[in-house]
Amino acid sequence: MLRIAHTSKPHLGRVLVVDDDPAMRRVCARVLGNEGWDVAVADCGRSALQCVGEPGKPFDCVVTDVHMPEMDGFALIGEIRRHDDDLPVLLMTGDPSLDGAVRAIDNGAVSYLSKPFDSETLAAAVARAARRHGIARMRRRASSSSDVDLRDVAQRFETALARSWMAFQPIVDVPAGRAFAYEALIRTDEESLKRADVLIATAERLGRIHDLGRTVRAAVGRAAPQIPDDVLLFVNVHGLELTDEDLFGDRCALAPHAARVVLEITERMGLDTIAGPARVAMLRQRGYRIAVDDLGAGYAALGALATLEPEIVKLDMSLIRDIDRHATKRRVVGAIATLCRELGSRVIAEGVETHAELVAVRDVGIDLIQGFLLARPTRELAVPLL
Repeated sequence: MLRIAHTSKPHLGRVLVVDDDPAMRRVCARVLGNEGWDVAVADCGRSALQCVGEPGKPFDCVVTDVHMPEMDGFALIGEIRRHDDDLPVLLMTGDPSLDGAVRAIDNGAVSYLSKPFDSETLAAAVARAARRHGIARMRRRASSSSDVDLRDVAQRFETALARSWMAFQPIVDVPAGRAFAYEALIRTDEESLKRADVLIATAERLGRIHDLGRTVRAAVGRAAPQIPDDVLLFVNVHGLELTDEDLFGDRCALAPHAARVVLEITERMGLDTIAGPARVAMLRQRGYRIAVDDLGAGYAALGALATLEPEIVKLDMSLIRDIDRHATKRRVVGAIATLCRELGSRVIAEGVETHAELVAVRDVGIDLIQGFLLARPTRELAVPLL
């Protein structure tokens, strides 16, 4: 087994890649490592089982080839299930078939990838699987736990809130050479809830989304005076927060700064799952601006634009990743940018990580950029690298 650590990106979790082809192992390890995963590789099923069974080092996802000597991918899934009912397994094959896909599902695979596939497909599949794994694991533990265990989860959540802090990542106006805004991102020093998706899932399970949102708003309100008056503040809003009257009142920690606060509503929520456009209109009346986040990640893109009429649109990073190498992506992003301009919305390209991606999004007319290329989220206000 070879462990490949990548420290230039945030640590997303651990992935095990299993393939008897050394070249394929290297490619998968590089792609996932570049995404921020800690990658381990194995050349056969037995080595993979040794990795999975290693105490104290759980994996968030396994990616395995189907056709391998001694133990194929289907058999490997069966063995993994003897150790872990939840660990997601993605199967890769160069010989896809309907029977194979059915067998993969029957054996408990969460995805069936047909070779060749591009890096974006692999990265997205692993991210989805790991995210669902984290949420499912937390929910399963909560639902099957005793009252004592649930009290422990609640206590850890309280600790997470008490030890929470905000990181700020700049959104850069490239032509102006300055920060256009900072996005506030919640972080916590509570080890068991460091991942934001797990923290949010825990809040959902405990019915504490309002408490989480109020904690974020209070922290952003305290930090706001440190940010120049002509720089905007982006704050993420969970759908359930639109039922929290505190968000709409004068006592809301963001209320004194409403004129420069942009509330990000993710497209993935779906407008049918939130309190409705009327509630969003009330926020706008309070002075807040509205942004649609992750446009392109779901299926309601045009609906979100038409219903919310956002002042700002943030493109999902899946549209931006490797845009310099995909002509179709450039055309799609360019068309979205043109439509948004015609509707009066400014566009932000999120997740820009390379100079080539920066050039590509600038070429299609996008001037507002967010991503690790320019600055990472930090406690202190980062100065973007221009």
